[in-house]
Amino acid sequence: MIDLYYWPTPNGWKVAIMLEECGIPYSIKPVNIGRGDQLSPSFLRLSPNGRMPAIVDHEPLGGGSPITIFESGAIMMYLAEKTGKFWPQEPHLKYEVSQWILWQAANQGPKFGEQGFFQRSAKDAKNGDLSFPLLRFQQRGASSLRCAEPRPLQ
Repeated sequence: MIDLYYWPTPNGWKVAIMLEECGIPYSIKPVNIGRGDQLSPSFLRLSPNGRMPAIVDHEPLGGGSPITIFESGAIMMYLAEKTGKFWPQEPHLKYEVSQWILWQAANQGPKFGEQGFFQRSAKDAKNGDLSFPLLRFQQRGASSLRCAEPRPLQ
């Protein structure tokens, strides 16, 4: 059984979808980020960055004591490897998958997150002129979309 420390955000959804697709039983442990649960000492022991999601796998790959994993990309890679689903072993395909997971975690997710943050912030005049960050993250978001355009597998 896996404990999923979760709140309904894009990062939380990614891991919940992966657990469902892999057919792995799990229980949700809510981490209410609006209340600040992600900054509690108990959660910080699971995720030192204070970000959810995190998992604790009580029946880890390879056996042994429970394993704790934080960061959605790392969690998805672990779940794929554990189940043998979505994680090819042929090196060309394996690293095709790896690079897209890491691209999403480092580019698409953060850029769209920042774009949304600044769009919401720009609605309040007390935040000042946000035209530069709005333009920057709009451009970076568009660049991410171009990068993700369908392409044949190598």
